[in-house]
Amino acid sequence: MRFNNGLSRRFLSTVLCTALSLVAITARAEDDAAALLAGRFEHDSVLKTRAIELRQAELSRSEATLTNGFSVKLNTGTLFFRFDGEGSFEAEPSISLELPAANNVTLTVSAPLLTSGGDGLEVSNTAFTLSVDITGNDRKKRTVELLQAERAVTEARRALQKRALETEKEFYQTLRGLYEQEAALYTKNETRWTEELEFMMVRAQGYDESSATFRAARMELAKAEREALEAERSLRRDMAAFARDCGRESLDGLPPGVPAPSSGPPEDGGLLSLSAFDRSLYTELESAEWRRYINSLSRDADGELGVRVEGGGTLNNTAFQNVTGDGTHSLNAGVSLSWRGFTFSGGLEFPLGGGTGSPALKLSLGLDSESLALAPLKKQQNALAAQKELIEIENSGRDWDDLLASTDRERSDLLWQRSERAEQFELYSELEADMRAWFEQGVIPESEYRRAEANKENARYNCLITDTDMILYQIEISLCIIME
Repeated sequence: MRFNNGLSRRFLSTVLCTALSLVAITARAEDDAAALLAGRFEHDSVLKTRAIELRQAELSRSEATLTNGFSVKLNTGTLFFRFDGEGSFEAEPSISLELPAANNVTLTVSAPLLTSGGDGLEVSNTAFTLSVDITGNDRKKRTVELLQAERAVTEARRALQKRALETEKEFYQTLRGLYEQEAALYTKNETRWTEELEFMMVRAQGYDESSATFRAARMELAKAEREALEAERSLRRDMAAFARDCGRESLDGLPPGVPAPSSGPPEDGGLLSLSAFDRSLYTELESAEWRRYINSLSRDADGELGVRVEGGGTLNNTAFQNVTGDGTHSLNAGVSLSWRGFTFSGGLEFPLGGGTGSPALKLSLGLDSESLALAPLKKQQNALAAQKELIEIENSGRDWDDLLASTDRERSDLLWQRSERAEQFELYSELEADMRAWFEQGVIPESEYRRAEANKENARYNCLITDTDMILYQIEISLCIIME
């Protein structure tokens, strides 16, 4: 399957950069492994799903930003058309400007309109209102909403990176298994050549074909040949499945090398050490601390006293009249409070410019008994939740210490194993070269040379297995650490 659109190309680029950033391709022989890994990425449906989820999270973040940003709302109000007599028309259009990010500042303008017959358009009671939150949970809830939207993008991005690493890990685990099968095949072949040599010695010693010694040697050789053939068939079958997962029809052979780690110190084989990272980058600890932080904000928002003030004016307010009997201008101011089931609102409106009519005072009280009764219980729940979050942080810190010790041991073992297996391969290579020369000179039979060749190849694949283990170690380190 090929990628045909911009999103897919960006997805593949992101995945490749994420997954291959831990290794360096240092030789042409290693390009085969890199090409197969790229094919594995391209055909991983989970990886594609994670890329889509990242895009969805980015769109949700944009929605949250727009929802909590500057907005303008227009409303015509209810339109009344009357067709009696000369007809009439009434409407009350309004416009509202909101800026939630600035303490939920809201400016509202409404203007009732009336036309009757040929009297023209009348405008009265045009109201201007400006309101703003002084304190309150709405502001903090908006902050929490924006932080959660941003966090969702971060977690979606990390999920994509994690899946890329998991795909790479699965790739190298499968490749390691194939290397083990290849090494086991050479061991089977070494046994086969040994049994052939034993059979040739029995034949050379003149045993009759019907003798127990001759038949036992022949049966052991047949058994060794059968086991070698079965191991080869199993390897070819698993190689075919591996090729399909990488988008290939088949493989002529296994990659002759794998990328060498390059993220760590060169003197340590390029292997990363977990001790080189700050514990705050540990994924489990960072997630636990984030949950405590965002939950604390949410809890604070629920219990805060809400105070909102507003002020404005009305032009041609018919509730107040001037000396000619027409409406006059007026001003109004108000405040509203809310806290744990209690609500209070009050406002004052008075005329300007000598208008008649007394100032008006509006008051409102409210009590939600359920909210009042639940408040102490919710407070206890919040306290317990905070304690639980602290325990999670402490547990994550201990997990970090344990992980630090175990990965340091694993790192040390890998470096020692690589050195030991490299020495073994060098010794077997020298022996194989000598045996080949002696075989070509007719000093030893072919079976002895083939046995030496099988031992050398077995040692070579053991080196490849160690190299693959080093890559898997790097991936495990990267899965534990935030690398952004």
